[in-house]
Amino acid sequence: MPSFHYGTPVTNEQWQAYYQFRWQQLRSPFGLALGSERDALEDQAYHRICLTEDNNIIGIGRIHYETINAQQLSARIRYMAVATEFQGLGIGRELVMQLLADARNRGVTGCYLHAREEAYGFYQAIGFELKESIQSELDHPHFLMQIRLG
Repeated sequence: MPSFHYGTPVTNEQWQAYYQFRWQQLRSPFGLALGSERDALEDQAYHRICLTEDNNIIGIGRIHYETINAQQLSARIRYMAVATEFQGLGIGRELVMQLLADARNRGVTGCYLHAREEAYGFYQAIGFELKESIQSELDHPHFLMQIRLG
């Protein structure tokens, strides 16, 4: 079995590869332009990557935090992707667990995401619960899912 390592993009080269991978996996299939893979919360978010032994990115994920009220934070996972040929090896699960660990360390008690139809079962197996069916900005069926932390 191949070995992988996890981290956070650090160098300019890693950030460029991270955003390129995100666009290729999550935006290009919908015909969206390069640049659509980023949003205004990038600098405030916690990013994780999975790399091969030769440092190629094969998985990504991001979590950002939202204030519900003065005492409580909520977290949202976005931009999760694992290269097709590496799916089913536990990479996505490990990325989500690392993102949720960061949320717990910050005292967050709940996390949500918008899961694509094809990823619904993956998130359900991790412990996310279905809240409702939604239409995303991609005009593609998604599900609002939540998990309680603590």
